[in-house]
Amino acid sequence: MAVKEKKVELIELFYDLIFVYAISKLTSLISEPVNGGIPLNSLFVYIITSFVILQAWLYFTNYVNRYGRWKGYEYLIACINMIAVIYMANTISTDWAFMVLPFNISMLIMLLTVVALYSVHANKEKSMKGAAGNSISILIIVCCIYVIALLAILFGFTGYVIWIDVAAVLTGAFLPFFLRGSFDRSIISFPHLVERFELLTIITFGEAIVGMTHFFDIGSFDLVPILVFFIIITMFGSYVVQIHDLMNHHREERSLRLMFSHYFIVISINLVTVAFELVHNGEINPWIAGGLLIISLIVFYISIMANKEYYHKGIELTGKDIILMGAVTLIGALLILLFIDNLYAFLIGALIITFGNFEILLSKYQKFLADKNNDLF
Repeated sequence: MAVKEKKVELIELFYDLIFVYAISKLTSLISEPVNGGIPLNSLFVYIITSFVILQAWLYFTNYVNRYGRWKGYEYLIACINMIAVIYMANTISTDWAFMVLPFNISMLIMLLTVVALYSVHANKEKSMKGAAGNSISILIIVCCIYVIALLAILFGFTGYVIWIDVAAVLTGAFLPFFLRGSFDRSIISFPHLVERFELLTIITFGEAIVGMTHFFDIGSFDLVPILVFFIIITMFGSYVVQIHDLMNHHREERSLRLMFSHYFIVISINLVTVAFELVHNGEINPWIAGGLLIISLIVFYISIMANKEYYHKGIELTGKDIILMGAVTLIGALLILLFIDNLYAFLIGALIITFGNFEILLSKYQKFLADKNNDLF
């Protein structure tokens, strides 16, 4: 059976830009240290709201991937969705009591727009048993959870709303495993979906670079901004080699692994940015900044490597590869922790992790190309 091909339209890139703006705004929740640390409550809210926003992006992206033809009504509903995202982004605040109502209203509006789009196709199919009907059932349940969150706010139970939002994220993530419907995998365009995730991640890397610009002070030149830049660019290189080069995009997959891993990829990139911002701020406990950076890099590399199941035929992640990746990560982490008060050690340790892993992946891709050329001759 032929793999479904689908072109990524410019409106989809525009849509991704708005969502990355919303996600990057969330870093304001944890980028300002309090008494030399990051309040655990703020970090928890940051992580949960990041998952909520990324899940909203995925709901719409899945619709476009399966059914989107960009007709007039789809453009109109996409605009309503994007307006809700912008309103939500501009209400992000360290004051959860202020943020909670518009955030949950925006989420409900975004989900209802996707329900409306799927409803058009369920009506065409004259059935709720197909993929469109199955998606409507899942989204309606998630929408009901957000309605419960709004009722909790209305009746003064604001403190419980973050846990209701957690329930909404978990329901949206795991309900598809239980409400399967008559799902035809051929409606999914894996190449299109990979390209959408690549665009979202590339834009997130772009935001990371923008977030690093304050290191580039023309009045006091040193190596710090150069090291920061190379840390980000080698992370980007690792992502490109793993996701774009080593993976076979021309396949028929439901792609759940690709979806879930990119939640963590995007969040970890943002947390690396936050770690650098905290260091630049100068008011953070270095152990917290170092721990945040190390954990974020580990999550990033585990998340991109989770997609090894999509490799081209003939490529495999060997035990030697895993040992090498673990070794460079351990060496870099130890350098950061052993010289925790030294900024250059902090950055060089991070660069050992990112450059080392990039080189391992790049050598794997170069070997694949060499083997492919040898087969041709």
